[in-house]
Amino acid sequence: MNDKRSTDFLNNQNLLVLMFKWRKPLIIVSIIAFIVSVVVSLLMTDMYKSTVTLFPSTNNSISKPLIGTIPVRDDILKFGEKEEAEQTLQILKSDQIRNRTVQNLNLITYYNIDTLQPKWKAKLIEVFQGNITFNITKFSAVEIEVLDKSPEMAAKIANEIAFLIDTVKNDMQRKTSQKALTLVQEKYNEQVEHISVMEDSLRILMSYGIMDYETQIERYTEQLSIAILQNKTSAIKALEEKLSVFSKYGTTFLNLRDRIFLEKKQLTFLFSKLQEARLDANNQLSHVFIIDYATPADKKHSPKRMIIVLISVMSAFLFTFVFLLIKDSVSNLTAIKQD
Repeated sequence: MNDKRSTDFLNNQNLLVLMFKWRKPLIIVSIIAFIVSVVVSLLMTDMYKSTVTLFPSTNNSISKPLIGTIPVRDDILKFGEKEEAEQTLQILKSDQIRNRTVQNLNLITYYNIDTLQPKWKAKLIEVFQGNITFNITKFSAVEIEVLDKSPEMAAKIANEIAFLIDTVKNDMQRKTSQKALTLVQEKYNEQVEHISVMEDSLRILMSYGIMDYETQIERYTEQLSIAILQNKTSAIKALEEKLSVFSKYGTTFLNLRDRIFLEKKQLTFLFSKLQEARLDANNQLSHVFIIDYATPADKKHSPKRMIIVLISVMSAFLFTFVFLLIKDSVSNLTAIKQD
């Protein structure tokens, strides 16, 4: 008999009987929970949400897709994919984005952060990260969501963070591009000076009468043959003197001329790289395509007061019922042991 009662103790009929038996404490606790949850929810500050949706770009250099000598697959108007979205997400979570947003919008004062307190920076970070979230959508777009008690401020913070992506990324790239520009400029100047030295040497050789080696050699040799046939001694001597100059300096002339030609090709290549470096150092493209700018919300995002009240009442009811159920079970077990 006792086993039968124990088995059926928690069936639906018994639960309904127990609820009816304990209806007074259950109703009282539920009413108290209702009143308390209503008061608490009314004391909670209304929060408004603003969202910026953007796509990162695929290109980090302005020169390569525009004037680069090496073809690239990505153009400057192509949307980024998952990898670029994750890189953008990492930038959004950086200290630079947070610090600049706080500074530009004076959020320390706005969030009532007491800078005299020893842990005010930790509190500022906690408030900032609690109100601002970053997400990647299934289409590789990045969403910046901001919660704030003011719909205008929520929109302002979200838009400010979106604008700072370009600022922070350009600042990071500018350091590298400026250094690259300096290195390429130095190499270009060295090449110009190197070619100038060789051209000076070539001009010295040209002062000996060597202008166009191949053509001149051919003509002088032909004229020497004619002079020999005509037995013109003075002409033969003059031509042999000229040919001796070509014999003495010809190889050096040819080497210098060919080297200058190759070095000028290298100079042309360096000049194109210099133009690319200057373009990268002095100009920046936007790294994001903003699809939706944040606008002040006309409807609060939280708290959901009806849901808070409903969950609170249900939780209080269930907690009280379980408590009474356990208490009654303990009483029954004690009675059974005494029997």
